[in-house]
Amino acid sequence: MIESALVIVPAYNEAEVIEQTLEELKHYARHIVVVDDGSIDDTKEKAEKMGVKVLRHCTNFGYGGALKTGFGYGLRYFQIPYFISFDADGQHDPFYLEHLLKPLLKNEVDYVLGSRFIGTEPSEIALARKLGSKIFGITTSAILGQKISDPTSGMIALNRKVAKIFTSKFFPLDFPDADVLIMLKRMGFRIKEVGVKMRKSRRAGSMHSGIIKPVYYLAKMSVSMIHFTLRGDLKEKRREIEGVF
Repeated sequence: MIESALVIVPAYNEAEVIEQTLEELKHYARHIVVVDDGSIDDTKEKAEKMGVKVLRHCTNFGYGGALKTGFGYGLRYFQIPYFISFDADGQHDPFYLEHLLKPLLKNEVDYVLGSRFIGTEPSEIALARKLGSKIFGITTSAILGQKISDPTSGMIALNRKVAKIFTSKFFPLDFPDADVLIMLKRMGFRIKEVGVKMRKSRRAGSMHSGIIKPVYYLAKMSVSMIHFTLRGDLKEKRREIEGVF
């Protein structure tokens, strides 16, 4: 049972699967908060039935916006040293949470990213998504000077210093992925990937379904990556943010 981390579960219209996800997660983590990002179904009610804290947005801010709320809540109300992001749709396997935390517990890094491409090649990822992850992985690796195989997995663990950055204006409200890795590295944070296995979503549809969403994601992420690559003041901004807390 993990006692040293707050697990943040962003959720948007996940009523169909949220109870099953939380039932499983509660066997592995003591501290859990669900951020209901303006759902129009019974996500909030079903999560509360599972006995976990639920924070609710009155409108949909996006995945990053939900995480930002969760990190802010954790920094204010918990003194525990670490935070974990965990998808509500069942793709993330809680069995790997302790493995994700190990580099943080050893103070080797500040930010840990779970990768589906370390160890065994995943078989249940759609070809377009796998290709996109590979492309962003190659690009991010070149920019960072560090091998990154899966910048879009969404399964992350981080310490309080990084959580403070993630409550600032620099954290994207919609899709925080490869661009955030570039931002953190240029701020001087230590990053590491560890191998994890993920599962098929318990419900149909994702942020990458259809045509418009993937195109928007590709365009937005590319622009954001360029933005953080070209900024020369990120270490100074980190000091400013840390001085606020």
